[in-house]
Amino acid sequence: MWVHLFSDGAVERATGKASAGGAIRDMEGNWIVGFNHFLGNCTPFEAELWGILNGILVMLKKGYKRATIQTDNLEVIKALIEKEMEDSGITILRRVQRTMCSE
Repeated sequence: MWVHLFSDGAVERATGKASAGGAIRDMEGNWIVGFNHFLGNCTPFEAELWGILNGILVMLKKGYKRATIQTDNLEVIKALIEKEMEDSGITILRRVQRTMCSE
């Protein structure tokens, strides 16, 4: 069964404190579960990736293996799609990519 994973990350400019969260909905748009996570200090790029990773992990825990992932950050989407980024030094990016491929 396919689900929709909606995720977002946010960073407060003044302090650099970040959080990520989102929602998982079924194919008809019905609510399944929401999630959020305080991240401490990180970049907006990392916060977006954390939102996706947390959403994937919640989704897997609930027994769902297939999802469309929606985020508002084009840079993150490109990084997840581009093969040359697989060996990137960005640990969270590699972790998201590995989790997506392994499951």
